[in-house]
Amino acid sequence: MNRAMIRSFIAFLVFILFTLLVACSEESSSSEDGDTVTLKVLHNWNGSGGANAPEDPMNPVAEKILEETGVKLDFEYTNGSEVDKLTQVLATGEFPDVYIGPAWGKEAEMLLEAANDGLLHDLTPYIEKYPNLAEVVKEENMSTSLYNDIISQQEGGQFMLHSMYPATEADIEDWLYGLYVHKDIAKEVGIDPGSVKTPEDLYNFLKAVKEGEFQASGNLVFPLGAYDNGWPLDITSEMFVPVAGAGSWFIDEEGNARYNFMTEEYEEWILYMRRLMSEGLLDPEVYSHTGTIAREKVSQGRYAVIPNQFPGLWNDTKQGGIEEKYVPLGPLEDFSGDRYRTEFNVQGSQLIAIFADASEEKLDAFVKLFDYLSSDEGFLLTKFGIEGGVHYDLVDGKVVAKEEMVEKINDGTFKNEGINHYIAFSGLDREDSLGGGPFGHQFDKQYEVKQEFIKIRRKDGIQPITGIDPYSVLQNHPNFEQIEPVTVVMGDVVQQAIHAGSDEEALNIINETRDALIEAGIEEVADEITKQAQSGTEFMRYRTSN
Repeated sequence: MNRAMIRSFIAFLVFILFTLLVACSEESSSSEDGDTVTLKVLHNWNGSGGANAPEDPMNPVAEKILEETGVKLDFEYTNGSEVDKLTQVLATGEFPDVYIGPAWGKEAEMLLEAANDGLLHDLTPYIEKYPNLAEVVKEENMSTSLYNDIISQQEGGQFMLHSMYPATEADIEDWLYGLYVHKDIAKEVGIDPGSVKTPEDLYNFLKAVKEGEFQASGNLVFPLGAYDNGWPLDITSEMFVPVAGAGSWFIDEEGNARYNFMTEEYEEWILYMRRLMSEGLLDPEVYSHTGTIAREKVSQGRYAVIPNQFPGLWNDTKQGGIEEKYVPLGPLEDFSGDRYRTEFNVQGSQLIAIFADASEEKLDAFVKLFDYLSSDEGFLLTKFGIEGGVHYDLVDGKVVAKEEMVEKINDGTFKNEGINHYIAFSGLDREDSLGGGPFGHQFDKQYEVKQEFIKIRRKDGIQPITGIDPYSVLQNHPNFEQIEPVTVVMGDVVQQAIHAGSDEEALNIINETRDALIEAGIEEVADEITKQAQSGTEFMRYRTSN
């Protein structure tokens, strides 16, 4: 036997040995796990793997899910832009088994494109078989815009599930977006937070704070701050336009439509923010600092006024032990002078899909998982944990948390129970109608404070809004392809204008982009929305940030 034959024979023996080892390994794994199926899940929410994710993937709720369904969930979390992460996944072809992500914006559009490109499993046969799956894709269980722009645009099947839409009006989540103020600072400057109503009132309040030269943690307190990329400062534009943001639409009572960025009203907001920035009333790093640095400033009390939703503000300030120091500022009047208009675009938060590369075994496991967790029993498990000796008891049909669980909430270890971590799979949101309120709310100071703030901000209650999002007309208009590249950079343009050295310079920056929008055809889109609105099409005309 020559050397070449010997080398080939050795290579063949190595291959046989490797194959046997792999087979033994797979047999061992199969024997160890029994009928368990592990699903790799991309949890495409920025920061979802951070402070609120359980440290042990096999936490009590996960163990119960495994017991009931035979499914283990192996999560990958996103840190950064959800759009960038989904772009990366689609470009590389390194697909998870299951995708979870926002039910709006570019992420939803990209998932729709993936569905129509054949990258996702068609769930139609399962939807026809399982009522719990059918429930979450009904037109009445999602916002009009999501149905019109995403769900109804799927070609040849149903590739996405939608979850966390409120089952009843009582289940509508109010995040209490608004401006919050450090009450000690308000008291020191002698201004009642409830007296701040108008843009000029807010300016005068911030100016009084600056003149007070307050200190926190050895640093100067900024009158107004925000999180990374200025989030969510643009909620203050509701003082000028009916729907916040440069890319929203202003539709007046006669049905005349104008793109926010093209209006004098939105221009006034930009110049107002430029005034705050130029006079040192706004943290100069507010558009450049990281989320980590922003949260550190918040926890140290270095902002007198902060725009935020209430739960996020409470959690961040709690890190510095100052969570009870912040109270609502205002509420501020909206563009029409109404302080209490609260009109929400009621929507679910999650889109869920399974990639076509996943095996039939994994597809079946996913369906079994979703069908169980979206039942009443499964929803109670994901939202409240295990009844009886573990997490809660049912008292008069309502969930009452165990005392030791309340202690875990207070000491920051509750996340390791796994409660609230698997809600994407739990169908319609029934937190209030089925459970009676958030977990442990009977003992929760945060819940108690939130109820007090609701009385301040929501004197006229909440009104769910109906109607089509005007964006859908833009998205389906022939000019969209020319307009979209301009809208992508509009946020940067707004920031440049806010940092401009003068109003004239800011207006020049704004008008350059306005000219580009006109050239791309934005006025033709406005004419089409106006035509439809005046012909009886119901559009969203007001929307409170939530």
